[in-house]
Amino acid sequence: MADKDLSHALANLVSRGELRQEDAERVEVEFGKLSGSSELRRKVVSEVGGYLGGLFIVISLLILVNGRWHHLSRLTQFGLFISMALLIFVLSAVIGIFPGARSRLTGLLNVVASTCVTVALITVKILGHGSVTLAFSIGWFLVLVTFLVNKTLFGELSLALFSIATGISGMLLLYPHPTNNSYAIAITFLAVGTIWLVFSFKQFFNRTLGSAIGMTMLFLSGQFMFNGDYRFVTYLIYLATVGAASWLYSRSAEWPLLVGSVLTITVGTGEFVGETLGGSVGAALGLLSSGVLFVTGSAYSFRRAKRQRNA
Repeated sequence: MADKDLSHALANLVSRGELRQEDAERVEVEFGKLSGSSELRRKVVSEVGGYLGGLFIVISLLILVNGRWHHLSRLTQFGLFISMALLIFVLSAVIGIFPGARSRLTGLLNVVASTCVTVALITVKILGHGSVTLAFSIGWFLVLVTFLVNKTLFGELSLALFSIATGISGMLLLYPHPTNNSYAIAITFLAVGTIWLVFSFKQFFNRTLGSAIGMTMLFLSGQFMFNGDYRFVTYLIYLATVGAASWLYSRSAEWPLLVGSVLTITVGTGEFVGETLGGSVGAALGLLSSGVLFVTGSAYSFRRAKRQRNA
């Protein structure tokens, strides 16, 4: 009974914004250790059972339609995926939203259900060439709503993937015959990566995971842009990424910011010098630049931490 009351209290604090989801989960885990390992084992078994149940539902439907999928009408295909989505949404609502295992399981089920809705809309092709963009947009909206209701790490990662898919499909819809598709992909990664870094710093997203997602997207943006003709844009993206990450790291020492900066400046310097002086020299200078950045960033962070302790 006390465990249930604690879960309700933590859920209320999280919903009012007075407590972060990650802190609520840590409180519940610590309480579980005090209450005994049997209760914790029961929760683990329940969570694993939920994952297996969802997996079995998907596998069973795949077996049922195997070999018959192409013979089914689009309306029937649409109905199967929508039925699956509704079933999973109902299951998620029954489980409820509580910190810990229930929260993770509910978040996973919501993402799976949103994905089913997306696939269902793609199958019916309502708008012809724009059907994919419409489907990903609706799926993105569902994932966003469920993430706002129940913030989990898996939900954040899924929201990032849906954002990328929606952005790329939208760019290709607006420019159906680009000279190089890598430009559309690079612009999408650049926009989403910037959003993720900003909102992670504002703690709308988990800072560690959000910083990792943002830095990965910005790095990939430069890589896709490098495949085109505007190499100087790639170098500008790299410089802006390293500058922004360094500034953020000085205020919030998240390791993805430092690792991402080292990776970006290593690859960027190597590509720049490799285009002008040769590959081996470029690689050496890239490593040298990374070493300088690493040492400088560490020294600055230690000095800043020391000033904060003495203040």
